[in-house]
Amino acid sequence: MSYTIIWERTASEGLKRLRTRDGGAVKPLIKAINALATDPEPPSSSKLGGTSLRRLRVGDYRATYEIDGGTVSIKILMVGSTAL
Repeated sequence: MSYTIIWERTASEGLKRLRTRDGGAVKPLIKAINALATDPEPPSSSKLGGTSLRRLRVGDYRATYEIDGGTVSIKILMVGSTAL
């Protein structure tokens, strides 16, 4: 089964800021997010508490997302960096 990736506005804006600041270093994160379409729960992700949210970690970058099995979609909610 293949999921549709849906980018929320805040996630798109966060990715744009990261690309401006870090350039091509963000490519592994984008590749990992696109891979969620075929594997929505990879080993590099973890469930956030008792919610339906998950966090994907790729190096210094993070993406928070939600899997919606009803519409077979993954909603990317937030993208950011842990590096200052």
